[in-house]
Amino acid sequence: MAAANQTLGQSMIRLFMDYIPTRVIYAAVKLELADNIDDAGASAQELAQKLDVDTGALHRVMRVLAGLGVLHQDDNDRFFVTEFGDTLRKDSPASVRDYAIYNHEIVYDSFKGIADSVRSGKPVIDDFFSFMRANPDKETAFHAGMSNRGRIETAAVLDAYNFLQNKTVVDVGGGNGGFLSATLARNASLSGILFDQASAIEAAKAGRGGSLPRCKLVAGDFFDTVPTGGNTYVLKRVLFDWTDEEAVKILTNCRRAMNNDARLLVIEPLIGRPNEQCPAHFYDMTFLVMLHGRLRTADEYAALLGQAGFRVGRIIPTTSEVSVLEASAA
Repeated sequence: MAAANQTLGQSMIRLFMDYIPTRVIYAAVKLELADNIDDAGASAQELAQKLDVDTGALHRVMRVLAGLGVLHQDDNDRFFVTEFGDTLRKDSPASVRDYAIYNHEIVYDSFKGIADSVRSGKPVIDDFFSFMRANPDKETAFHAGMSNRGRIETAAVLDAYNFLQNKTVVDVGGGNGGFLSATLARNASLSGILFDQASAIEAAKAGRGGSLPRCKLVAGDFFDTVPTGGNTYVLKRVLFDWTDEEAVKILTNCRRAMNNDARLLVIEPLIGRPNEQCPAHFYDMTFLVMLHGRLRTADEYAALLGQAGFRVGRIIPTTSEVSVLEASAA
């Protein structure tokens, strides 16, 4: 029994220390470590001179990164960036470096208050979006991080869902247009309507989400109204930002804008089964400490959709964290 307790205790201690790898990766991103190692690799001393950091400290960090598969350390003590580590480079097509910065400079600090959020049921940040607007540097980091994640998810959604059957896609709360831009590029017969607040529409006009041919840009508030004229409406990572009552309001406005034969796509991560270690369960904790929304099960989304006059037809998984719930008029 004593030996078993020691094993369990050691396992828990290792779990406590899971924050260390992610913080080391954050340091690597801030130092632009992967960006400064070419195909010839680098020793810790060579890289330390280039980055103007302490050689011994850098070697210790690189040793951790090699153990994580971000770097590879050869027999001559040279380090090379792996395919996995390439995702930390600025110019990599699969780059997630901005998402790492967002998580560690905004999300990580908020988790200091998680016990308070559990006691009160309220987030540490009372109004996340107002907080972002009041802190332009953090807002920039937030949007850059979302762009990283969104690019990967968008490819997964477009691989899983066939938009060729559609004519006009209305992206409700579509931000700077990244998802709609990729959708229009993949499907040349589509036209689109991008709908979001004025600041997001200005970003879309500046091309921050990519090219938007055959697209109308509309500024507004989805709590007031949603544009008409589409046969497919998209809510991608929108509803989980809001309470059930607010989500039903958004869905109701979508239903009012839609013809009876139009479709609604709710693209969200879904809470997994009981006792399952699911990324969505972890991600839901960020909503606990930062927002008033929450992640939901497929049944919970079906109930919200039902209140707004929809019924769920298909639930389509993707290779990313999100699934596509396809709904139509009830």
